[in-house]
Amino acid sequence: MKEFWNLDKNLQLRLGIVFLGAFSYGTVFSSMTIYYNQHLGSAITGILLALSAVATFVAGILSGFFADRNGRKPVMVFGTVIQLLGALLAIDSNLPGHVNPWSTFIAFLLISFGYNLVITAGNAMIIDASNAENRKVVFMLDYWAQNLSVILGAALSAWLFRPAFEALLVILLLTVLVSFFLTTFVMTETFRPIVKAKEEAENIFQAYKTVLQDKTYMIFMGANIATTFIIMQFDNFLPVHLSNSFKTITFFGFEIYGQRMLTIYLILACVLVVLLMTTLNRLTKDWSHQKGFIWGSLFMAIGMIFSFLTTTFTPIFIAGIVYTLGEIVYTPSVQTLGVDLMNPEKIGSYNGVAAIKMPIASILAGLLVSISPMIKATGVSLVLALTEVLAIILVLIAVNRHQKTKIN
Repeated sequence: MKEFWNLDKNLQLRLGIVFLGAFSYGTVFSSMTIYYNQHLGSAITGILLALSAVATFVAGILSGFFADRNGRKPVMVFGTVIQLLGALLAIDSNLPGHVNPWSTFIAFLLISFGYNLVITAGNAMIIDASNAENRKVVFMLDYWAQNLSVILGAALSAWLFRPAFEALLVILLLTVLVSFFLTTFVMTETFRPIVKAKEEAENIFQAYKTVLQDKTYMIFMGANIATTFIIMQFDNFLPVHLSNSFKTITFFGFEIYGQRMLTIYLILACVLVVLLMTTLNRLTKDWSHQKGFIWGSLFMAIGMIFSFLTTTFTPIFIAGIVYTLGEIVYTPSVQTLGVDLMNPEKIGSYNGVAAIKMPIASILAGLLVSISPMIKATGVSLVLALTEVLAIILVLIAVNRHQKTKIN
């Protein structure tokens, strides 16, 4: 933790807010699909989840633009206020004898929207307050904090979600209150936007048009979407594969079937990140960001493909280790490489564009699940292999273009 205490105060606060947000996700958000399904049915649940994805995407776009125009802190404060309103509405919608799943959905839509305002502007703040020497460490700690908080949150959720959902909502409100206090009264601004005349100021469309015209960055985004598509299999085809094909075993009287194997896979990944993140970062500290991207994503792809091509406990467990080791190396590398390719005057807008990777990758991953009955696990594995090859080619092109631009 020595690295954490050596960081700028704003970076420490930003990591703390990420921890609280990920903890909230682990306690409440990760189980809301079950909540909606119980109260509204699976068909409506799918629609609500799609609407949530659209809302979070819009939040990222708006946050990136206004973080460049008005500064990072105002956007983050506004985001925490929206989260507070959402948390209060969620509690009011789930009082004993007065449960309203529709207003609960609106509440969590507000919380997700506000949180993504905070996260996107906060990512820009990370870039402002860090430097080339410590930026990779900051992203490593960011990823580490998210995984630790998800473990703690998931453990709490397992105990309280069914018998005491209201208690989880109160905990959610408390975490948002702490985030609001830290953001409003402790955090300081890291970016002072240049005030332009009204006729010179860019609107949101002009700002993002500039980013989209940056061919080098958009090629990198193509590589990033490809690798994110591989990561999204964790929530898409992997559950389907384990549910349909995993061979149930009994371990000391405890039955492990497909759904439980998925939980073991998730816990394994989070625990490995918490235990090995610092060590692997130290071992790979001299690697270029390009090398970290390529080797990390390659191990992720191999691990996920191996998971799809086997149906028994031990090989899948080993595949989970391979996948996670790759993700540990890949995550800080891809984030730092992305920063290197950004125009420093439009960091917020670049982070807003970066928000498109999740919804696009999610849609593509969903489509792959839809065609998986036809192409089987072997076909899905082939798609992942080709995707990884594409990602490597695109990142090599992007880095090469960037280096030529620096030379010229």
